[in-house]
Amino acid sequence: MAWYGWLFLIAVLAVPGVICGILYGGKNDSTPCIGCGECIRTGECVLIKNRQKAKKAAEKHKKEREAS
Repeated sequence: MAWYGWLFLIAVLAVPGVICGILYGGKNDSTPCIGCGECIRTGECVLIKNRQKAKKAAEKHKKEREAS
C-alpha cells in the first residue's frame, strides 16, 4: 500500500508542472499579461519594456566594440 502514496505524490507534483508548462511554454519567453492595464494607458507593456531597453543597449554596446 505504500506505493499508492508515492503514486499520489507524483500525480500531485506532475499536474501543476504540466499546467505551468502549458501556460508558460510560449516561444517568446515572456509571461502572460498580468492585467495591470499599463499597456492601455501608456502603450507599453510593463513586462517587456525593460527587456527592450536592455536589448537596445546591448546592440549599441556591440556596435561600439565593433567600431573600435
